[in-house]
Amino acid sequence: MAQNDFKLAWRKLLKNKGFTFLNIIGLPLGFTGFILSYQYINRETSYDTWNPHFKDIYQIGLEAEGAFTDETSPAMAPLLKQNLPEIIYAGRKIVYNYGSYPLFGENTVLIKNAALIDSSAARIFQIENATGPLYKNKEQKEATMVKSHIAEQLFKKEGLNFDSPHSIPAQSLALGVHETIYGTIKEKGLSIIDYDLLFIREPQDLFADNNPFLYQTFIQVRPGTDIANLTGRINALYQKEIAPKDKIRSSSYAKGKIYLDPLTNLHLRPKTGSNTAYIITWIIGILSVLILLLASANFANMIMAQADQRIKELALKKILGSSRWAIVRQLALEVFILTFSAAGLSFVALALTGNILQKWFNDDLKGYILSSETIAQLAIAVLMTTVLSAIYPAIVLSGFKSVNLLKGGLTSNLKKGTFRNALLTFQISMAILFISGMLVIRAQLNYMQQTDKGFEPAQVVNFRGVGMYYDNKIDGSYQQLKRRIENDPSIASVASATNIPGEDEQPPKKDFSYIEKTVSFAHVGIDPGYFKTLNIPHLAGNINLSMDQLLRDSLSNYAVINESAAKNLGLANPIGVKIKGCDVNFEIVGLVKDSKAYGFENVVQPTIYSFKSECGSMRFQATLMVKTKSGMVDRAIQTVKQEWAKNPAAKDLPLDYSFMDEQYALQHKKQQELQTAFNSFTTLSVIIAALGLFSMAAYQAALRKKEMSIRKVLGASVHLLFVQLNKPFFKLFVIGIGIAIPIAYMLMNKWLSNFAYHIQLSWWSFLIPIFCIFMLILFSISFQSIKVAKTNPVDSLREE
Repeated sequence: MAQNDFKLAWRKLLKNKGFTFLNIIGLPLGFTGFILSYQYINRETSYDTWNPHFKDIYQIGLEAEGAFTDETSPAMAPLLKQNLPEIIYAGRKIVYNYGSYPLFGENTVLIKNAALIDSSAARIFQIENATGPLYKNKEQKEATMVKSHIAEQLFKKEGLNFDSPHSIPAQSLALGVHETIYGTIKEKGLSIIDYDLLFIREPQDLFADNNPFLYQTFIQVRPGTDIANLTGRINALYQKEIAPKDKIRSSSYAKGKIYLDPLTNLHLRPKTGSNTAYIITWIIGILSVLILLLASANFANMIMAQADQRIKELALKKILGSSRWAIVRQLALEVFILTFSAAGLSFVALALTGNILQKWFNDDLKGYILSSETIAQLAIAVLMTTVLSAIYPAIVLSGFKSVNLLKGGLTSNLKKGTFRNALLTFQISMAILFISGMLVIRAQLNYMQQTDKGFEPAQVVNFRGVGMYYDNKIDGSYQQLKRRIENDPSIASVASATNIPGEDEQPPKKDFSYIEKTVSFAHVGIDPGYFKTLNIPHLAGNINLSMDQLLRDSLSNYAVINESAAKNLGLANPIGVKIKGCDVNFEIVGLVKDSKAYGFENVVQPTIYSFKSECGSMRFQATLMVKTKSGMVDRAIQTVKQEWAKNPAAKDLPLDYSFMDEQYALQHKKQQELQTAFNSFTTLSVIIAALGLFSMAAYQAALRKKEMSIRKVLGASVHLLFVQLNKPFFKLFVIGIGIAIPIAYMLMNKWLSNFAYHIQLSWWSFLIPIFCIFMLILFSISFQSIKVAKTNPVDSLREE
């Protein structure tokens, strides 16, 4: 019986080639969006899930006054391991943030992402050596490794098995620094620990008990541990043993509380970072389901649109003894064949074209599309689409009496079509919603790119790591280099700072006191050329201190604050005010405008800029910022290269540089990915809506052709018939507007609330989609309407 049903269904699809072709267009669009979306979702939600202890790993951080940091004392991890038996491992990690880390082997390789972890962190994150044990003997105290593609550049082919470790020069040939590489990092699944170079050693081996750095601390707990109770006990240890110590006394988090952030959250929604990736994952998942629902609704309407052609077939089947279930089964099988074919077509097309996802989301599709998870999701989508598309038409068409079907077709039975109208209204509403969303996202991205940021990243070139190869004294060789470069006619100004706009590392927060008030400010160490180079607007006082003045007033500590800091202090004119922090007294000599140096998602922090290393001697001004004159970027870069070549410590070391405006734009990378995805989904939704309108217009034309013929015989004009046929569609259009606009307004407002600085929703964001869908309806239904209006009434009425 199943074989017979399949043959009948297949023949029916071949007989109605036009209907089949339209669905073969519409359904693959829905499945293509679904497959692509879930590759992105599967990737983003797969970080560290391969780790068998995934659910037992947490990051320790500090919370103070609603702000979060993941930087903790290096003493935290060993303290917890010694005192809390629930903790199996407690490890530490710190990222190398001083530019590229050069390694000199067969080739010179600039490592742009390197980190140091201890052996406990290596165990927590299952870090393994691809060429043997991580520690090959008891005397081995470190296990530094590189990724395989880096090893291939550094060593000869015969040395890649690492029978013995390889010692190679690092940082600078002139300085005599060497790194010992013990093997290559074993490739596993995606992880938040993903670096080209991993220094695996114990932090105390570097600085003993006087480590000046702050680390990220991770713990692996025993299964079933009460996390709330453990958090309280860790907090008690922190307050007693670590908070009072000098290392964090001046930090605004010294009086904070401990929190535990599970590894399950660290990639998409960490407490210390942006949750943009998490929001985008949800948005894309919802959009893909909506696209599939649109395709299903369109499919169901198209089935009903060509149902009038099958009335005699259905009636004869009933007369010959077919049960209602048999008819439902056959119709559902036809839908399943089309749905399965459409899904297969989409799957094969994406597998063959390969890297479409890389264009959307900078990732390789092929690594995920053939996974069992993807195939399972696609199978569920096929079944759900079959059910959603087939259930209504199959039940309705199989439920009519044979006599009625033979007498009057569907005209007398399906006049109301409430469910079909609801499906079409849904398609119209979703199309308006998608277009509105696309316009708002585009407007917000344009706003972020074009609005005043409080500084100018254009024409600024960042030379990363340069400061690590010069004397960092206030009047040392680094400052002399800046003076020489600034004398070149292609260069407008030169500066350096501990934190660079657009880079991942944000300035640390420190506590400052003024009279009896304690405030928390972000601290940035700068040189005298900082404000000029970034063109940060000056509001009051003197921000252009000379190096001579700083040397002359060597016992003074000058500072500049931004508008938010002045507001926190409650001062309209802060010039000359003295505040205490970082164990020194600062005199405020200047006031500058707030600058959105770290994006639009977070409110600009109250910030203090100082000209010396008052808040941490190990916070190097490693990046050299060069403001070039218009049209002279290449010459300016050449000038820096010539000066760089004069430094003996830079022998055979290429410069690592980037453009600040491009680096700053990377902060909006996720939002740009969302825009690309939304544009694609909007295109799909409009195409599917157009197909739905076309099919419904065809259905209405078939349903009302005799009515229109009678009206024409009675003297109705083509114009009047056109209006009569299209009136139902425009009613649905008005209803669709009433549904879509409030939902679009609410969702777009919700999305914009993720930005501290954003556009205000305007009327054109909704009027343009309404106009676009109106024109779409007009064009989609005009063909069928005009065709019916011009039909010879004799052809339609001869059967009466």
